[in-house]
Amino acid sequence: MRPNHVFAARLALALTIVISGCNAGTAAELAIPPRIVPKGVSIQTGPPSCARWTDECVSCTRGANREPAVCSNIGFACQPKAIRCLGAQ
Repeated sequence: MRPNHVFAARLALALTIVISGCNAGTAAELAIPPRIVPKGVSIQTGPPSCARWTDECVSCTRGANREPAVCSNIGFACQPKAIRCLGAQ
């Protein structure tokens, strides 16, 4: 490489490092809104007119003849989402 090309390559590398370092702090500044929990509905009780529901971590099925709901176990690293109905009664 000629001397001018070496200088240009070093300058480009230095600018790339500086620019990529400027964006590193941006992710830490994002505000995460709190999770809104619906009133009267939990993963164990589920929505009133729903036979099967999930929060993407736990899946539940309502028991027949007023039996309690049966739910799966949660994974250790799962992040629950909003409860959604998979099947109406």
